[in-house]
Amino acid sequence: MTFAFGDAKWPGVAKLTEEAGELIQVVGKLMMTHGEVTHWDGTDLRVRFVLELGDLAAAIQFVVGKVLTVDEVRLLRTRIQEKFEKFEQWHREQGEPG
Repeated sequence: MTFAFGDAKWPGVAKLTEEAGELIQVVGKLMMTHGEVTHWDGTDLRVRFVLELGDLAAAIQFVVGKVLTVDEVRLLRTRIQEKFEKFEQWHREQGEPG
């Protein structure tokens, strides 16, 4: 078996996919409400956003720990730092004038 918890190959990847999809759903709802956090079903989208970020972070952490080699973890950390720096740069460049 592959992709599910307990599997020998790619354990947790199915859950990672599910959690990513759930975060995308909440972001889509935020976009549909023009960023307003009160959804028409009565839920607080900001709370749901935070919870889904947590679920996705946990799934990522699980997969990193179970699937990646030490060298792959190093590569991942480097990539995270590079992307974070790029995102910070874009945020500064596209921010509102002071």
